[in-house]
Amino acid sequence: MKIAHISDLHLNRKFRRQNLEKTERLIEFALNNFADHIVITGDISDNSNERDFADLRDLLIKYDLFRADKVSLVIGNHDIFGGVELASDIIKFPSRCEKTNYELKVEIFCEYFSNLFESTVTVYEGKRFPYLKIINDIALIGINSVDNYSKLKNPFASNGKVKKSDREEIDLLLSAEEMKNREKIVLIHHHFYKNSEASKSSEKSIWNRIESHTMKLRGKKKLLSLFKRHGVRIIMHGHSHDMKIYERKGIVILNAGASIDNTHSSLFFVDIEPGNLNISSEILPPMNVRMSDYYQEPIAI
Repeated sequence: MKIAHISDLHLNRKFRRQNLEKTERLIEFALNNFADHIVITGDISDNSNERDFADLRDLLIKYDLFRADKVSLVIGNHDIFGGVELASDIIKFPSRCEKTNYELKVEIFCEYFSNLFESTVTVYEGKRFPYLKIINDIALIGINSVDNYSKLKNPFASNGKVKKSDREEIDLLLSAEEMKNREKIVLIHHHFYKNSEASKSSEKSIWNRIESHTMKLRGKKKLLSLFKRHGVRIIMHGHSHDMKIYERKGIVILNAGASIDNTHSSLFFVDIEPGNLNISSEILPPMNVRMSDYYQEPIAI
């Protein structure tokens, strides 16, 4: 099974007009390279706008991908709280976050992508995250790592946290009998960088510089220990706008947060076969190069 991993699409018709086109090119590239499944690890919308969710949904429908066996996704902080588009928005942003109905935003997100949750298993009926999705011999564990807004602990709504109750549910899902002998892959938005590691997402704007100092995933050590105990070998995430492969506790971690953030769009491929795991990163041609000119051989979709 071949999985394509992208993240942080930040769709926004007004301020990031090319992002939808970049996303479509990534999807085409994944399909042209025979990806069986596409994973998107959060921040579909740049500013928590339902129109952005609808745009991605329409794109998935266009390529016959609006199916649980073809695409899996998790929610990001921008999907709930949005972000800052103009410098003048920085002052108003905390007040906006304070007024945000967190649970309603999660429900809206999941409703727009309802087809992708059809085959998921949860501990409690009606709860969307954390979920388990089994595709062939692969078990995908989708987690909501977006923390609630707090003036002190999460002042820019970009920090992450997985509650103890959610960790307990993840433990139950990973302990299920059908999980034995399956490759387990965790899908989450926030990163597992050490606190001393710098993120490239602070390089482009005042807001990114502010946000980069408040992007921590609280309790990541407990999560990693839980994953390690259950034999998880791969974690896929975004949030920090890097394209990076790193390792924690023997677990390979892929950050696809810069999938469309650079001149050259990027994605990861994870090719899983019995006894074999192959991970590669691919860089797409610039936007002014036609995809059809990029390939040297006929492409099967």
